[in-house]
Amino acid sequence: MTNTKIKSFILISLGFALLLSLRVSAQQKGNALPGKAGLGGKWYLEPVLPSDTAAGRVPFIIFDVAHGHFSGNTGCNSMRGGFKATDSSIVFDEQVISTKMMCVGYNEDAFLKNLIRCDGYKIQNGRLILTVEGGEISRWTRNLTKPKKILRT
Repeated sequence: MTNTKIKSFILISLGFALLLSLRVSAQQKGNALPGKAGLGGKWYLEPVLPSDTAAGRVPFIIFDVAHGHFSGNTGCNSMRGGFKATDSSIVFDEQVISTKMMCVGYNEDAFLKNLIRCDGYKIQNGRLILTVEGGEISRWTRNLTKPKKILRT
């Protein structure tokens, strides 16, 4: 091999290594990646109302983009099911399988119905925003935000 060929090979290899490390870094930080690749992995609900975490847990969802499956927790029960996604649309299977523990004060049915109603998503500033007909219904983040304790009198 000539010196020029060796230098070209090294530069190309370094370029690929740099691109790969940037992609891995973006996934770890929760930054958006092009297309549905950024959807994959674990997301935690950003609670808006005290009722979002009434059962004492923050809901989360894990997307397996390669296989079209998701799993997670509603804030009360474990859940899993299938989904189909493009770069901006998402459709969850209507049959979501979940455990059946009773969680007083938590409206799990509403949570699951909203999930099934989703028809779109976008990733902005490291947040997953689920939408129905373009309107936001929930925000998710890669970082867990602990629920605030509700004072009872």
